[in-house]
Amino acid sequence: MKISKIPGLGRFGIYIDDLDFTNLSDDEWAEVGQRHLESLVTIIRNVKITPAEYEILIGKWGSPHNTHFYSLQRKYKKPEFFGELLSKTEIDGIVVDPEDKKFAQNVLNITAYDATNNPNTSVVKVTGMKKPDGSPLGMFAEGELLWHSNESGNLVFAPGVSLLGETGTVGSATGFITTADWYEEQSESFRSELDEMIVQHQFTPGKINPGLREEQDLLMYKNMCPEPSELPLVIKSPLGIKGLHYSINTINGIKGMSALESKSVFDQINKTLFVDKYIYDHWYQQDNDLCLFDNSITLHRRLGGITNRMCYRIQYQYSKLVSNWNPYLKEPFISQYNKTIEEFNRYI
Repeated sequence: MKISKIPGLGRFGIYIDDLDFTNLSDDEWAEVGQRHLESLVTIIRNVKITPAEYEILIGKWGSPHNTHFYSLQRKYKKPEFFGELLSKTEIDGIVVDPEDKKFAQNVLNITAYDATNNPNTSVVKVTGMKKPDGSPLGMFAEGELLWHSNESGNLVFAPGVSLLGETGTVGSATGFITTADWYEEQSESFRSELDEMIVQHQFTPGKINPGLREEQDLLMYKNMCPEPSELPLVIKSPLGIKGLHYSINTINGIKGMSALESKSVFDQINKTLFVDKYIYDHWYQQDNDLCLFDNSITLHRRLGGITNRMCYRIQYQYSKLVSNWNPYLKEPFISQYNKTIEEFNRYI
C-alpha cells in the first residue's frame, strides 16, 4: 500500500495506491479507515472490487445511514424495503402520503440491487445513463452538481460518503473542499463569532443542480433538507477536527441576523474559502477509483460529462471506527443529537 498527499486540500487528503484487496485483512482495512478519518478525503486508485464487495467493506467501518429512510420508518412503523409504501394506501392506521410513495418508488429505481444481488442493499446508482423510456437509471442523472454536503439540513446526518467508479468516469471529476484549514486560519475573534452562529437551512429547487428532473429534485430535497432547520455553523468531524458545516445549497440565513447581514457573512466566507488553496478536483484517469470523503466539514461537487458514467454510492456512519461521536459543540444540539441517534440506530 502506497500513500501520498493529494494537492490542494491543505494538510488533508491522501491517495492510496497498490492496495491489495484480494488479501486485505480486517485489521489493514481498519487502518485505512483511521488514516481516512485523519485525512477527511481519501482516494484509492485502481480498485478491483465488485459493488457487493464494496458494500461489505464499507460495512466494516459502520452502518449505512439515510436520515429520510429513518423518518419514513418512524412514520410507518418500519416498512420492509418500502414494500408497504408501494403496495398499500394505509399502514397501521396511517394514510400513505402520495409524496412518500413517489419517493419510495424513486429510491427503488436507483438502488443497485441488480449489481449486488441484495434487495436490501445500501448501494445506490449515480449515473447519467437512461432507461429505454428516457427515465434516469440513477441519482443526479443530469448536469454538474454544485458544492454541497449530503443531508446538510438534518440534525443527524451521514458523516461519511463514498463513491465507487464503474464505467464512463473519465472526463468527469469529483471535487472536494475541506473547511478545517480555513477555519483555523481565521482570527481568534472571528472564530469565536463563527462558533456562536446558528445557520438556517432550507431546500431551494435548482440551487445545487439547475434543471434537475422532478423525480431527481424530490430525491435531492428529501436527502438534503426536507424541512427548514437550524444547525450550528461550526461542528467537528468524527475524529474531532473542527470546521464549517456549510453546505451552500441549503444555507438560507443566520439566526438573529437580517438577510442582508447574513449575506455579508456568507460573502466574507465564500470569498476566502472557495479558492484553489482549499480545493481539489479529482479528474478520473480510470474508471475504478474509490473516493471516500467526510460529510461533516467537507463539501463535494461534480464536474464534467456524465452521459455514460456509472458510479455506486454509499452513505454511512463510522461507528465501528469511532465510539459515541457527536458533531455538536454546544447545547441543546448535543443532547438532541444523542437522543435522535440512539433512536435512529434502533431502526437501521
